Amino acid sequence: MDHLKHLPSPIAPTFSEALRIDTQAGSWIFISGQVGVPLPPDKGSVTFEQEVRTTFERIRDSLGKLGADMNHVVSTKTYLTDLGPYAVFSRIRREFFPKNPPTSTAVQVAGLLLNAKIEIDAVAFLPA
Repeated sequence: MDHLKHLPSPIAPTFSEALRIDTQAGSWIFISGQVGVPLPPDKGSVTFEQEVRTTFERIRDSLGKLGADMNHVVSTKTYLTDLGPYAVFSRIRREFFPKNPPTSTAVQVAGLLLNAKIEIDAVAFLPA
């Protein structure tokens, strides 16, 4: 029998920070889109590099709460308000995934919640 575990969002009760689906083969973990802006957003601004690092750190923290780590990530989707600093994002991404990087998609969007410059969601698989 499959089991679901919701990780409630610390920001809003209307969505989950993450969801783990346990199966006989292992656990699939879906991390909701994470941003790297200060929370609450009125705590000032950060550089794009800081925002990218914080975004990946929040993904890592969510995975840890569900028994996984960045090595279990199999796919990411990245939303950027500007593709100009993509090289900065790519360099930092390489730090978080130094070997066997996950599949990924990156797209430019018109805007993101909280005036973020980047948002990333992730899927991970934790073998049984």
